[in-house]
Amino acid sequence: MTMQRSTNIAVSTASAVPLRGTIEIDCAGTVATFEIDEELAHRLCADLERFLTQVPRRVGSARV
Repeated sequence: MTMQRSTNIAVSTASAVPLRGTIEIDCAGTVATFEIDEELAHRLCADLERFLTQVPRRVGSARV
């Protein structure tokens, strides 16, 4: 699997009731678009919160 660096992310609302929207992620000049609903948005927020609040792991070897 090839990892690409994301250069831009946009979130837009398509509908307020029911809550639906899109996420667009720009990677290497290609834009991937995903539809999301309220349930998926809440799961994504929870996952990102865990990611952002992780305790950094110390590497056993020193970097110079």
